[in-house]
Amino acid sequence: MKRLVMKKKLSIVLIMAMMFTMMASFQYVDADAAPTVTSTPSPSATPAASPSPSPAASPAPSPAVSPAPSPAATPAASPSPSPTAKPTAPAPSPSAAPLDAQAKFAALKAKGILDGIDETGAAGLDKELTRAQLAKIIVVLSGLAEDKAASAVYTDLEGASWATGYIGAVAKAGFMDGISADQFNPAGVVSIEQVAAVFARVFKLQPDVNAAVTGTVSDWAKGSIAAAIKAGFIASVKDFTIAANRELLVNAAYTGYQLILTNGPVITITKVSVAEFKAAGAKTLLVKLNGSIADTTKLTVSVLRGGLAGSVAAGAQKWNTNKNEVTITLDAKMTENTYTVKLEAVKDGGLTVDKGTADVAVTDEKISKIAFTTASDTVAQGKIKIGFKATNQYNEVSDINATRFSIYTSPELDVIAAGDSQSLTIDVTHAVYANKLARNQTFYVGINAPEYTPQITKTFTVGDPQSVAKVELGDIAYANGKTSLEAGDTATIPFKAFDQYGFQVTDLNVLKTYAMAYTNGSGVIDTTAMSPPQGFGFVADETGDGIPELKLKAASNLTLFSDQEVTVSLSAALSGSPASKTLKVAMAKVPYEVILGAFPNTIAIGDDDVYLPITVKDKAGNLLNTDEIVNNADKILIYSYGVSAVTVGAKDAAGKVVGGIEKSGANRGKIRISDLKLVPERGSGQLTVSAKVTPSGKSTTARTSIVAKRYPNTVFLSVVPKVKMLPSIDLTDSKTENIFRLKYRDQYGEEFDRDYTGYTVQLTFNQTSGSVTDAVYFSKGGFTWKADGTPNNTAILNTTTNKTLILDGVDATRDAYNPGATEIGSYRDKDLLFTANMGDNNEGSYQLTAQLFKGDRAAVAAGNASLLSTAISSTQLIKAKESDNLTYAVTPFANGIYAVDKISGILQGGASTVVKGVYSTEGYALENLFAGKIVITAKDSGGNVVQIPNNHVKAVTSSNMQATAVVNKTKADGAVAKDFDGYAIRGKDVGTTSIAVLFKPSNYTGVKYSLMDNIAIKEEALFASSLAATFNGKPRIIWLSQLKAGVNIFTGNDTGRLNQKQTFSNITLTDQYGNNAFKNSSVIRVAPVFGIQTFISNIRWASDNIVPGSGYLAIESNISGVNNMNNQTNAVTPVPAGTDPTDWVFATVPNANPALNPIQLNRGDAKYIYVPAKSAVDGSNVEVVSFTATMITANGKMISVDVYPDAAK
Repeated sequence: MKRLVMKKKLSIVLIMAMMFTMMASFQYVDADAAPTVTSTPSPSATPAASPSPSPAASPAPSPAVSPAPSPAATPAASPSPSPTAKPTAPAPSPSAAPLDAQAKFAALKAKGILDGIDETGAAGLDKELTRAQLAKIIVVLSGLAEDKAASAVYTDLEGASWATGYIGAVAKAGFMDGISADQFNPAGVVSIEQVAAVFARVFKLQPDVNAAVTGTVSDWAKGSIAAAIKAGFIASVKDFTIAANRELLVNAAYTGYQLILTNGPVITITKVSVAEFKAAGAKTLLVKLNGSIADTTKLTVSVLRGGLAGSVAAGAQKWNTNKNEVTITLDAKMTENTYTVKLEAVKDGGLTVDKGTADVAVTDEKISKIAFTTASDTVAQGKIKIGFKATNQYNEVSDINATRFSIYTSPELDVIAAGDSQSLTIDVTHAVYANKLARNQTFYVGINAPEYTPQITKTFTVGDPQSVAKVELGDIAYANGKTSLEAGDTATIPFKAFDQYGFQVTDLNVLKTYAMAYTNGSGVIDTTAMSPPQGFGFVADETGDGIPELKLKAASNLTLFSDQEVTVSLSAALSGSPASKTLKVAMAKVPYEVILGAFPNTIAIGDDDVYLPITVKDKAGNLLNTDEIVNNADKILIYSYGVSAVTVGAKDAAGKVVGGIEKSGANRGKIRISDLKLVPERGSGQLTVSAKVTPSGKSTTARTSIVAKRYPNTVFLSVVPKVKMLPSIDLTDSKTENIFRLKYRDQYGEEFDRDYTGYTVQLTFNQTSGSVTDAVYFSKGGFTWKADGTPNNTAILNTTTNKTLILDGVDATRDAYNPGATEIGSYRDKDLLFTANMGDNNEGSYQLTAQLFKGDRAAVAAGNASLLSTAISSTQLIKAKESDNLTYAVTPFANGIYAVDKISGILQGGASTVVKGVYSTEGYALENLFAGKIVITAKDSGGNVVQIPNNHVKAVTSSNMQATAVVNKTKADGAVAKDFDGYAIRGKDVGTTSIAVLFKPSNYTGVKYSLMDNIAIKEEALFASSLAATFNGKPRIIWLSQLKAGVNIFTGNDTGRLNQKQTFSNITLTDQYGNNAFKNSSVIRVAPVFGIQTFISNIRWASDNIVPGSGYLAIESNISGVNNMNNQTNAVTPVPAGTDPTDWVFATVPNANPALNPIQLNRGDAKYIYVPAKSAVDGSNVEVVSFTATMITANGKMISVDVYPDAAK
């Protein structure tokens, strides 16, 4: 037997609790469909006030008819306190069907106004109504507080102790009287006219003594009966003196409830007290007042953890309809402590507070019960998701996810516990193939709560191979919030598929095999698409929930003349039963008017291609999107004149001018301006570009100047060093490195990084004050030190023997450019450092002077070069003891820190092929990418930031270890799981924390500390706030040989990489919290979190005459130990010794060399996987000539490059 203990903590936000709340809200909306909607806040679905024991719901035996002997025996006619305006009955909605009594009962029960008559919650509509039951309903409806003391005058309540508070309240309010001075007769049956009289008094209906009432009625009750009928509380009957049943009560109570929704509480108080305060859930507190208040905005309700002197426990508040109860859902779960509620009246709000505080002792959430929620005891041979439900001490389903439970199986099976739900997945097929299980064999699953009690086991039997027996389709999700499908769009269709034993099918291969997707939309679906297959089908999971997606892609050349509806269907193989949905397809817009966008600031001779944006409208003024513009490109004529060498218009993959609008690539839908490199140096002039919509004749024109070729004109500091810096503590981990960067501008004031030929940069390092030799060095990038205390890099500059470095200018745009060590490109936009040596008494001022010359190295050395620009970078080294005079602060986490433990299951991955034991370190490192790095900022008395040594933070503690953990933050590139970037705070659960940071700024002062309070740990779902790449939106030429070798999409960002491999180059992503920057491989490894997809489009082959289905080009990635295309390792040989199993992942297609393994994907890789197409003429290889690579996040952030493989290289 294998015992698998999941140690990861916490889960996705209260999924089950939210579902219950939403369900209750839905019932409320449904039940209240008939009345007019009001602005009164809807009440929370809380339990009935002070639920009564069973006698409360079951009326005691009594005579069938018990009319009041006289008006005195009926409820008293005395007025109730604090009268309000005369109520107006709500008008029914003409579009809503009226509710029957059973539906009204369900609505009132959901709101806690009515109870069932037994443990099953039955309505008991035919049961007679007792006086005690009526008293309770009136108290709950009106918002009165129970008053047991007021019931003491009655001596016959011994058998109705549950009702004494209600009886006292209605008697004191004057809504009901006893049948005598000391007798209430709680079990007595109430007549219809008595019910009418009570509701008339409660809701202040004006008796109509002159109204004609048909049917038998007592004289004293005629006015109340008439008013109650008119207001809709009761219906006209033949005899109003007979006993009322619960159906009549339900109808009257429902009408009263709608009046309260419309007009507010019937009775309000101004002197407020806490009547009851209790914990109702792991995050939920319930506060009951001594009565209803007119306006909840006039009362402030706050909760404190640890008594009145404790910290504020923030949360959302929801008042009930009567405004006498507020449910507070805290941001974080309660922990063992005393929680205090505090009431405060808003100034001049008309309220006063009497008893304004109350305490409740709370314990940590504990699981009290676990139950399996599986559909059957027999499981198919497939990937089986087994659900369970864990209930806490509040009888609510806990949100603790499966990774927190101890899960074990017998025999030993591979189990993946979900990080976002209470479920686990077992690959039964894999177990059968591994001879661990066989058909008809049993196995059991055991689950222990985090505290190991309670626990539960269940035995399952292995059945037949998994198939699909039932399918369900949800509402279609169109692209980008649209309401219909347009040309080239992709739509997602939510679905559920169940196997023959009732389990949800989550295996992509099973779905593709046993769930048939089809449509009647001939010409609408892109049947040539590879993803989804043939334009409509299943693709791998894209949202991180472990369930594949059902997607549909529209053809890019829709030619509809009107909007249409298409039926899409999914059929289960076992049953043949289909599920269908109607898809709306919009007709294409027709261009009528075109508007040219703005040219770039400057277009110069020698520039790369420029793309001019355009706006196209149809005759109704509707904007055409990019796809629609491209589809109508033949209707828009593009022409130009002016600079003859410049080409305006589209080119094909071979570079041949075809004219018009670009139809493919990242700049599709724009006007291409190219061949600027062919313009002679003296060929500048004005360029005129025109566009005309041929069907309408509408045209537009724009002009710009093509100016002289760019050259470097100015050198400047793009990053400025700190004004001051402290000495290094040591020469390994605690060096003081002061970073700055250099860049260049051209003669037009724009950033320059092109052809530096004929230009030279001289770097000179000087000490401008101080007497200590070599106290500070200058270098590009960091360096280590020799044993004798000198730098190990000869390119480092000092202030004595090696003060000057000359950088040569070369063409940085040439093919395969790789900057040399002494070239301008090697130092442009790179980290340049002032590095302090050790020595507590060292001090002095230093500067690096960068001079840009027109002329080569020899001319600079001879003094004949022309000086164009100078940039000076300066810093002051201060003595170590000056660290005592600095002020220190932890850099704030302005947007909070994300509670990343809630998505640990997503980071872990969902495939059964992920090797056990890897996640304990690998997943942990990924979680730490989301941690907030602790940065200490030092400032002098003038407010200048002072550079202090690296790794100065020595220890960190957090006040709330339930919500946070102190970790080493993983570096942004994520290439090495244990490549750390310093101390950080990782969010585990929602809450706040304070931190104490110990740090050492110098050897002289020793350790110091800094504090930060109220750091927010939030659960707001992550989204990408930015996604960028070095060559986003630019055309890239790479070697075809590199494409075949499987190059990474981000290859080329590091020094030493060649342009022959670069497509996107450096990819970076940030989220909304601002603490988390992801780079290259880490962007790929957290792809499920941000819903990142990478794909290839606009593929063009060297020949159109290819074998259908031949050729393959895709971006395949390794996120967590499997290929993201098919969730398999695709390994053809066992994992070699010493190789991490999560790196033993391969492409889905064979290697071009059959003797070799497919292309390998290490963790974080996203590689181009390519197979040439086959000629339909002779079967020879047909190579790709161009394609577009795109990366897109779930919230629409996108980067894209057009790639042109060079077949000759």
